[in-house]
Amino acid sequence: MRFSHRTKRSLLKLVEPELALLWSLYRLVTGRRSWPFDPARILIVRLDSIGDVLLSEPAIAALRTRYPHAQLDMVTSKAGREIMGDSPYVDRYILYEGPWHAAWRGNRVQWRHEGPRLWRALKTLRAGHYDMAVELRGDIRDIVFTALAGPRFIVGSPIRGGRALLDRVGPTDESEHRVEFNLAIAAAAGTQAPPTRPRLIPPAGARELAREWLTEDGVDYIAVHLGAGFVSKQVPVGTYAEALRPLASPEQGRRLVLIGGPDERPLADEFVSLMPYACLDLVGRASLMETAAVLERCRLFVGNDSGPMHMAASVGTPVVAAFGPSPAGSYGPYGVPHRIVSLNFPCSPCDQVHCIFRDDPYRCVTTIPPRAIAEAIESLLDEGMWYETSAVAVAPSSGDA
Repeated sequence: MRFSHRTKRSLLKLVEPELALLWSLYRLVTGRRSWPFDPARILIVRLDSIGDVLLSEPAIAALRTRYPHAQLDMVTSKAGREIMGDSPYVDRYILYEGPWHAAWRGNRVQWRHEGPRLWRALKTLRAGHYDMAVELRGDIRDIVFTALAGPRFIVGSPIRGGRALLDRVGPTDESEHRVEFNLAIAAAAGTQAPPTRPRLIPPAGARELAREWLTEDGVDYIAVHLGAGFVSKQVPVGTYAEALRPLASPEQGRRLVLIGGPDERPLADEFVSLMPYACLDLVGRASLMETAAVLERCRLFVGNDSGPMHMAASVGTPVVAAFGPSPAGSYGPYGVPHRIVSLNFPCSPCDQVHCIFRDDPYRCVTTIPPRAIAEAIESLLDEGMWYETSAVAVAPSSGDA
């Protein structure tokens, strides 16, 4: 069942008072909680996508800087753990795949198996006896999960509900970029840190493999990612092919590098069939860290609003990204030169996973003209590595609403 933002907010208003009462009773029974000014054990909760995990990296670094002697653990997904790599900030990872996030993405969830999995995860977390938990998404589902983990103190944001469970409340401005939003939550936990670009450092082995793949000297490699976490964020493959065809030929000293997971193989095959010259096709061949090392060696990233887009920015590679439903000001590449290509529909950005227009869905991405992407690419390639960032907002063609 799909709910609008208005419906979700109405449901949260109904749930919050009862949740507040239950939480108050629990706190009364278990004892008074006071602010742990020098917490010995801290839990970071980040259960969602790899892009969101990357945007949390400066906040995690800030927590480590503020509490250098604390045990700093992180509960995250398997992919979240992989993208953290050899982070010097986290002491231990607890892996848990939140089924509510999988269901939200449209994946099939066998709910009868989720109860035991949740119980095992919470048992592990409660054994940690955490003084403070920092929930970085700002989502009532993740906040409830955090509360069930039994920390003495919870810090987070109530932008998607759960305020009654928070001991210290972080930001409530949904328009903030998520790097700054996460840092504001960390600030509510006692940190002081300026906004910085998320950092992703590929290990030596991944960098060596990337050098073996991208071997040509004097060639500008351009990374292309054709997929996205949701179909609502996915520009048609043909649009990218038409935009890139005149810009990345071998005669121009450029070569396209296709990246992505095994499930994006059909997109890569379609793209290759539309191109008159060979691409370096790494789709399904590289791990996340190997992909990061490839991106590190590329002159430019071109693709959708996705985890690999944030990976490119986190290794310092300039980005051209097409945005549809998500607000680029909140979720765009951070700290690197970039161009955002988007359409100015009255409903954009809606920040919805599923389009409300059933007869012509996802037109905010499906009708992006190739010329807009091509112009954004040319502007970055022409201006070099250091330049101002900007957005390329394109008016929809006549007849679009």
